[in-house]
Amino acid sequence: MKFDKLLKAELIKQSANYYTDNFEYLGHGKHRSFKRKALNLGKRILFTPPVFKTLFSSDYFYKEVFLDKGFGMKKYLEKLDSFYDKLEDQKSKDLLVLIIAYHLMDYTKVKVPFHTPNYWNDLNDLIAKRDETNSIDLNFAPFKLHYYDLNNYGKDIKIYFSEIGGYTTFLRGHYKHIIDKDNYIGAAPGDTVLDLGGCFGDTALYFADEIGKEGKVYSFEFIPGSVQLFNRNLDLNPRLKDQIEIVDRPLWDKSGETIYYVDKGGGSKVSFKDFEGSEGTKQTISIDDFVKEYNVQKVDFIKTDIEGAEPYTINGAVETIKRFRPKMAISIYHGMDDFTGIIEQIDQMNLNYKYYLGHASIYAAETVLFCKPA
Repeated sequence: MKFDKLLKAELIKQSANYYTDNFEYLGHGKHRSFKRKALNLGKRILFTPPVFKTLFSSDYFYKEVFLDKGFGMKKYLEKLDSFYDKLEDQKSKDLLVLIIAYHLMDYTKVKVPFHTPNYWNDLNDLIAKRDETNSIDLNFAPFKLHYYDLNNYGKDIKIYFSEIGGYTTFLRGHYKHIIDKDNYIGAAPGDTVLDLGGCFGDTALYFADEIGKEGKVYSFEFIPGSVQLFNRNLDLNPRLKDQIEIVDRPLWDKSGETIYYVDKGGGSKVSFKDFEGSEGTKQTISIDDFVKEYNVQKVDFIKTDIEGAEPYTINGAVETIKRFRPKMAISIYHGMDDFTGIIEQIDQMNLNYKYYLGHASIYAAETVLFCKPA
């Protein structure tokens, strides 16, 4: 398999690295425990070129010990090979190999392309511009949302957000993939956008600004605390507020299923079974049923970041995708089954999409599959 050989070569290549500047607590979290340091030291010893080349000279060790017993990855190799072949350009193919290497090695060994020389300057500049006297305290990560006036960055938007989310969404184009100077995948003027995973409203406001007065954003968020903060951000932006409609229903492949939840923002716990400490319930809705219920006449762009519910939500959106053939930006980083399975789901619809890969962080999260109708 082509991907298998490319991944092996990438792992050996990256084994020579030991980065100390590839960590930021805003995204990684503060996990400098003794256990973590000991694990990194073990990796530092194992992931060195002489050791790697010696061990990996044995195909048995590479596949059966390292990939299979170590990471449970062997079963995904064939599908990753298919994924690699379906990607449209070499940049996306190379990124797939690098991202999988990151998942196997972590930040001490692999730097992803998002980590540019300007990364720290841009992020620190954003943090320096926040209003320390105007923030919203949360009882869960990211713990505080700070107020920002994005006119400093040429955008007429005022918003409370977390720095990492705001940085990737507004300043680094998390949900826009540039193919070349005349061609991109993203929300465009006049588009109807389905924003699946609205959280505090940052992506909805970003899309509303991109699509202009003729466009419409339907943003799906059902956690009450998040909806409250979402509405607070909308009130700060009367220019964009009327373009955005919050749909406070959880997404699934079927409508009418009961979801139990604990309200902790983007880290909320949800389950189809009641559990100790659950705080309320909501009824699911599928995208296909939503389009009918809301009489949506067109869907031009779909963005998803719904904590691993993507495969089920796509199953409940087949009619919509086939009917409108929208551009899509689908988060696939929540699990290896998403990495390998989501592209198959879409490909089986036989709509001749072209696929590109994007990644909007310096760590393992925020990998996005961009789908462009031919």
